[in-house]
Amino acid sequence: MRSWLLSGVALLGLRSFVAALGEPQVLRFPSEPSSLSTDHSAQQPFKPQDDFVIASSHLGQAVPLLLDSEDNVAIHIAARTFANDVYRVTGLRPEIYNNTLPEGISSAFIIGSSSSDLVRNVNGAAKPPGSWESYDVRVVSKPLKGLNRALVAVGSDRRGTIYAVYTLSEQMGVSPFHFWSDVPVKKHDTVTFQSDQVLAHGEPTVKYRGLFINDEHPALWGWAQKYYNREIWEAAFQTDFYEPWFEMMLRLKANYFWPAMYLSMFGVDGFPEIPKEPIPGPNAVLANDMGIVMGTSHHEPMDRNKPEWDRVKVGPWDWTNKEVLTNHWTYGAQRAKGREVLFTMGMRGDGDAPLTGASIGLVENITAVQQGILKDVYGDQDVPKMWAMYKEVADYYAEGLNVPEDISILFSDDNWGNIMSVMDPAKPHPGGAGIYYHVDYVGHPRAYKWINTINLAKTWEQMNIARAFNTTQIWILNVGSLKPLEMPSEHFLNLAWDFDAWPRDSTRRFHELWAAREFGEEVKDEVADIMMLYGRYASRAKPELVNSSMWSLINYNEAERVQAEWDRLEARATKVYHKLPEETRPSFFELVLMLCSMQANLQRLYIEAGRSNLYAEQGRNAANKHAHAAIDALYRDANLTNTFHSLLDSKWEHALDQSHINWQRGDRLEADRDSLPPVSFVNPALPIRPGIPMVELSIPHTFYTRLTVENSFGAWPGKNYWNCATGPTCPDPRLYTMDPYGAKSRWVEIGAAGPKDIQWIALPEQEWLHISPDHGTVTHDASTDQRMIISVDWSKVSESMDGQINLKTSDGGNVTITVPVILPPQPSKEFTGHIQGDGYVVIEAAHHVTAKAAQGHSWEEIPGYGRTLSGIEMFPTDASNFSVGTGPSVRYDIWTHSAGDAELKIQIGPTLNFLSRKQIAFGVTIDDQEPISIHPVSLERLGGIYNRPGEPPVFAGAVPKDWENIVKSDIRNVTMPIHFDSPGKHSITLWGQTVGVVVERLLIDFGEMSKRGYSYLGPPESMRM
Repeated sequence: MRSWLLSGVALLGLRSFVAALGEPQVLRFPSEPSSLSTDHSAQQPFKPQDDFVIASSHLGQAVPLLLDSEDNVAIHIAARTFANDVYRVTGLRPEIYNNTLPEGISSAFIIGSSSSDLVRNVNGAAKPPGSWESYDVRVVSKPLKGLNRALVAVGSDRRGTIYAVYTLSEQMGVSPFHFWSDVPVKKHDTVTFQSDQVLAHGEPTVKYRGLFINDEHPALWGWAQKYYNREIWEAAFQTDFYEPWFEMMLRLKANYFWPAMYLSMFGVDGFPEIPKEPIPGPNAVLANDMGIVMGTSHHEPMDRNKPEWDRVKVGPWDWTNKEVLTNHWTYGAQRAKGREVLFTMGMRGDGDAPLTGASIGLVENITAVQQGILKDVYGDQDVPKMWAMYKEVADYYAEGLNVPEDISILFSDDNWGNIMSVMDPAKPHPGGAGIYYHVDYVGHPRAYKWINTINLAKTWEQMNIARAFNTTQIWILNVGSLKPLEMPSEHFLNLAWDFDAWPRDSTRRFHELWAAREFGEEVKDEVADIMMLYGRYASRAKPELVNSSMWSLINYNEAERVQAEWDRLEARATKVYHKLPEETRPSFFELVLMLCSMQANLQRLYIEAGRSNLYAEQGRNAANKHAHAAIDALYRDANLTNTFHSLLDSKWEHALDQSHINWQRGDRLEADRDSLPPVSFVNPALPIRPGIPMVELSIPHTFYTRLTVENSFGAWPGKNYWNCATGPTCPDPRLYTMDPYGAKSRWVEIGAAGPKDIQWIALPEQEWLHISPDHGTVTHDASTDQRMIISVDWSKVSESMDGQINLKTSDGGNVTITVPVILPPQPSKEFTGHIQGDGYVVIEAAHHVTAKAAQGHSWEEIPGYGRTLSGIEMFPTDASNFSVGTGPSVRYDIWTHSAGDAELKIQIGPTLNFLSRKQIAFGVTIDDQEPISIHPVSLERLGGIYNRPGEPPVFAGAVPKDWENIVKSDIRNVTMPIHFDSPGKHSITLWGQTVGVVVERLLIDFGEMSKRGYSYLGPPESMRM
């Protein structure tokens, strides 16, 4: 075999490449056969810029792989996988040799750990820049006798070596999700390594970076049963399942795993029964052979899954049964010997509940016994261990629980992505600390495990806090059934691997790199846009919490705005889908289009159901049309699910089996089956009888139309308790006051309310009132119900006044609509800021007029964070605690038309007090008043959640009193009364005091917002000059 080089002067024919996410690109893909040279003699010396050819179909050969036979088996498995990757990319499979190469081979790819004899004998091999999971890959001349050149991949240990070769696989075009998301392998004729480049990485940010399969029923378990042809009594997750799973983890540079545990016994499954001797089962052997550090979940101590106890238990799972439990755990320790295991310590109650009779002293004693077991089994060997501070155990820790120095502390989020504790700089722990984080959850106040609802900007913000406070020993992510949570899982692991590669504004870049790798450079920008918006829309309300009254049907056009956002997203994703090659479409459907379509359809289902109920109450025939639309959406949800299940010859059947519609009963966490939320029908054969007929007021006995207006549930003409509080008749509708700085229009709807078609006409009394449309016919089937848009020509308004619109219908239902307008003084030409309109001011936090730093700290924007635009937080992230009024500041200028009392609402992210019960804080100054310090998160604990009448509460963990509503709405509202002595220019200044406060919006209400009533998101941002 000859030595192959790519001439540095012939690189013009290179194909586009896809870099591994966050890594420098070192591979190239020359497309011109003439750019390859196979005749490099001694008279033609190698050039530094010449590429090293890994494989070339033009030459018909792939460079052989050379390994040390004594190197760890995990390296050999990864090398075989890499050879398969080369074959999938180029059609050529490298030969693999141990220790020596056959005669005549002058180039090779040498792969090994730094401790191997092979690597130690390589001339020019570089030492990896770290001792834990680090690597160095470079081209070396004359590395071994007989070799002219070699590509040499050296890992500091077995996983460092594995990560090196899998990084090259990813750069070649093999996605870590080639199996789990069906991302097609990108084909290349030739793959080369740039000889003047080095691919190296030091020790990772987080030592143990893991995934946890949890809440796997019905989706992942059902899928595995079907895909692997299991009998109903067989364990779903066996070695044929875990082999591609572990490969995916290693490609993502994860190293730590908590296995599924609903019905699974990871260390036993594959055996007919639990062995009497502590012998590791096939899954455990596979994990160790592939290089995975095994663990068990936060409530399964000593490397034994809960179902193992259920199978063999003798007596209760509490410390009254000490001897049996000690033997049970000793078996686990002995079975783990010789494998990489990070032991879970401590003890919670049976089934992830508080332990009966628990106290700080008791759990400390239990852990001491477990320590003794490990000492007996392992002697003086260093055994990694962790103790999870989860729910009630977190309370014990806050109250003084002593964690031994050689045990890592595993803190947790609140199950909703808000970190509860980090390492206190004042109390460092020798064993380090980590975070157990969730993108899937079964628990209170509602389970969420159907679909991706994660905003990556928030994940970054929370994990940045963990990283800044040195809580980096372990990060483990509850991924549920993985699908469709592939992207947030990878993002989490990327942060854990190299947090510095992903700064504050990196979320967009991550989406771009991810989209380019999975779907191609041509669509990366559009897909990144789609998924950035998807993360915002999906995270502001978990689908399992959405209901038919969540989005307001009367205020701020909220339901229309939300539905339009999702519909646009689905349309954009559909357009991309049709641009893609056929082989890429399944993965795009799984990872993007399905998410957008199912979310858009789910919102439509609930909005249509809500309209049916509202319109029925208003007496409108359209109630029936919208009820049918809700039913159609229910069926479409099933069709989308079936489409997903039928992809690729039904590869993913059962993967979306999770129910998710109409989880409205308060006494259960999830529904067994999807069902239609309540809808309403009216009898279209009968007219509306809205009240007592009054001849003197020209009110007839029956009507065939209903008139409804923005900001009201009422319907005219006639009596309706939404129209007015008392009386047999109610006054005609009066719209909310309009001004030049508020919403540009108001709407009025004319709808069918009986079996007749009715004509209508609207006649404004003032020339400055514009109406569109101003006449029409309402047909009895509600298909021509009309929304009339009312706007104002402000150039023709000379003063504040009331306008009137006379709406006449052929059924005698004449109504006069009053349109009050005010014409406030204009802001000064020099003013910059937000202007009061419609009786309020709404400001996105990033839109401040000035920002001032203090002692190296400043408020900075986190793009994509939150429910509407972004968030701002004080950086850098550290333990600084400024006195109010001395820290960094941002100022917002507003122009008010009103004086007097108002309410300031500052909306912040749902962050918790994460530092040893010290409260996060920020300050507020109104105009030139004294600054006020605000501690938004109470130290008062919630305690129990009463979910079933007559039953004891379910313990929610050490969360604040208002936690339930905060996580449900993904926002915390901080409200305070304020006062303005005069209209005109005013300022609101926010002061940084501690990190962790992420401000999303400011809302100043002069009374009109509260009069309008409920909306989930609030008004759009006010006019800004």
